[in-house]
Amino acid sequence: MTLVAVFASIGRTGLLKNSQIEFNFAGQVTMKHALASLTFHLEGEAGPYYQQLIDQVKAGIRLQRLNPGDKLPSSRQLSVSLGVSRSTVARAYDSLLAEGFLVSEAKRGLFVATSAQYLLNVAQAPRRDQPMERPPILTCDSGADTATFPARDWAASMRRSWLNPDLKVLEGAYSDGFPPLKDAIADYLYRVRGVSCTADQVFVTSGNRDALGVLQHALDAGLAANAHWLLENPSYTPMRALLSNRASGLGSLEVDAEGARLPPRSESPQVAIITPNRQYPLGISMSPARRQAWLQAVQEAPSLWLIEDDYDNEFIYQGRMGVPLMQADTRDRCFLVGSFSKVLFRGLRLGFVVVPPGEIDRFRASQQALGASASLPIQPVLADFMRHGRFDRHLNRMRRHYRMKRDQLLALLTDHLTPWLDWQAPHGGMHIRVMLKPDWLAARASARWDHQIADALADNNLRLDVLSDHYATPEIGEQGFLLGFSNPPEATMSRVVRALADWFERQPG
Repeated sequence: MTLVAVFASIGRTGLLKNSQIEFNFAGQVTMKHALASLTFHLEGEAGPYYQQLIDQVKAGIRLQRLNPGDKLPSSRQLSVSLGVSRSTVARAYDSLLAEGFLVSEAKRGLFVATSAQYLLNVAQAPRRDQPMERPPILTCDSGADTATFPARDWAASMRRSWLNPDLKVLEGAYSDGFPPLKDAIADYLYRVRGVSCTADQVFVTSGNRDALGVLQHALDAGLAANAHWLLENPSYTPMRALLSNRASGLGSLEVDAEGARLPPRSESPQVAIITPNRQYPLGISMSPARRQAWLQAVQEAPSLWLIEDDYDNEFIYQGRMGVPLMQADTRDRCFLVGSFSKVLFRGLRLGFVVVPPGEIDRFRASQQALGASASLPIQPVLADFMRHGRFDRHLNRMRRHYRMKRDQLLALLTDHLTPWLDWQAPHGGMHIRVMLKPDWLAARASARWDHQIADALADNNLRLDVLSDHYATPEIGEQGFLLGFSNPPEATMSRVVRALADWFERQPG
């Protein structure tokens, strides 16, 4: 039943002595006053009662039924007349006080503020300096699915790790990383990746960009001075941008079906950055023969150094993870780079570098010279998270979760994009590479069609990661898209896939 309270808007000195409560013919509660009236309607289907009261007071101000200086009934009076709890009315009043629509005077009560009408007008008027709110951009992102992150377990690790904090953490004394975290990483690499290393070989970084910066400094400082750096083609675009300003230039390692090809043998120092276990962006694994060829080259070449990027290799859905090349290196020429951002959450900004035993001091000197950029206070939390087994449990859970999401995206591709695109089900990772069919491209004029399609969909707030952009020369790179399945919900994947299908269906021929 709808309850209605009508009460007088009285002056500062007025009292409710002339008020009375009546029941009308509809069974509604009515509070009358001789001066004026304002009606409150509390309806069960119209949202929380306190919010209805807030809205109706503001409406009274807007319609000038409540004017500056008018007194409102007490929370007790209004709650009795409406038949609701006093806390409901008090919550509404507190909100109106906080927003400035009401003022409170000690021992006198609540009054409509002098500026109430002005505040209401400002709140309703569009701000010229505030841009129009745009709809969110939809994308198939290959980041971690933070909706499934075990926040409660992480909070428990935060509490435990900071009950009795290490004073050296507070002083920022651990430039190469929090020792218990280095121990946990070394243990994890041995158990899960098959890498036998000590905690002294592990250096904590703020991610791949930081790791590459320190590696450049260390190698240029003496290990491979004036070295020619080599990067896979195609590769991760930000990494190419980071290295492109080297004085000696940046060479390319072409990638075929077996992985990155070896560079021509050189007497000059060379530094190759490779992703043997899962190449980015192509998603292929290096063949055993090619892996052996790289290892042999490292042992025989006068000065060839390898930086092995071990990104997202935690997520394998079929078969077994490949052991990093570093494990078989007998010349101390391999560095292993890893990150926790892909596994836990992007904002963590923690990764690591495993350096050869003979290069620990040189790498530490470079990290200290550049200044540690990895957040030290968060490292005890991650160490606790790993030490208590929560990291392993999270990984196992996410492998199952991402495999399910991979299968969802594969089903969408099969249902909607088979006539125009090719792809293969990846055995691991967090994205699927889809390519424009050669016969579709052959029937059209030469152009970067993947870029044109992405630009067309961008007008509808859909963002695509263009495959050809990852090549050193985009104009001659393979055309297609990288569709991540780890982060977006199925609804987003469906919208992106259907938008692609709609674009193709609108094309002539």
